[in-house]
Amino acid sequence: MLFLLKLTMASPPLQRLLVSLSVAIYCGVASSTSVLAASIESPTQAAQSRLLELRFGATSIAFERGEIAWVSGHGKPDRNTNSTLTIARNTSVFLKPPFNIPTCLEIGQVILTTQTIEPILRQRLFQDYKPTGTEFRGISRLQPPSGRPILDLYQFEASDLKDFWGEQITFYRQPPMTRLNIQLTRDVEMRVAATVERCFFEHGEAIIRQFISFLNGKVK
Repeated sequence: MLFLLKLTMASPPLQRLLVSLSVAIYCGVASSTSVLAASIESPTQAAQSRLLELRFGATSIAFERGEIAWVSGHGKPDRNTNSTLTIARNTSVFLKPPFNIPTCLEIGQVILTTQTIEPILRQRLFQDYKPTGTEFRGISRLQPPSGRPILDLYQFEASDLKDFWGEQITFYRQPPMTRLNIQLTRDVEMRVAATVERCFFEHGEAIIRQFISFLNGKVK
């Protein structure tokens, strides 16, 4: 009230000056409030913008965009403004693992696809294969009762290294690579290609366990 009284009693030029000063102060306060509000919201918005939800059938997996190298048909995720992508059956997602991998493994590709395939040992050609010991602890070689095997096939024996179907995870050697096809969920298959050298038999179990833990922690 005192301010309004002084404003009323002041001369017209002074009145205009005081009004302009009041408007400037109000605009400054409003602008500061807006900046403060934006700074409070931005971390959440930034976190959300870094996430990309990939939908593989009924399975959704939320990745940091930097964890994905490429999505076929969509390109690099940092060039895509969508928050979700539906992964069709002919689409591959190439991952960039956010943890260290022994150099000797030379893992060339880690791919996720929308695919449902029964375990190899349930397939007719391999139903009679049985595990036999190897020099590497926790790894068995799978062989038929007689004759030469169709694949140079192995499996991890650790109780926690099982696929979606509850079967031990298998892999096969196909020089110059070792290949794994792992059913993570009913809709998601992970494919890994590494070297065939001794390094995989020594370090592969730990790395595959790390991959599975990493991906299971992102399934929604």
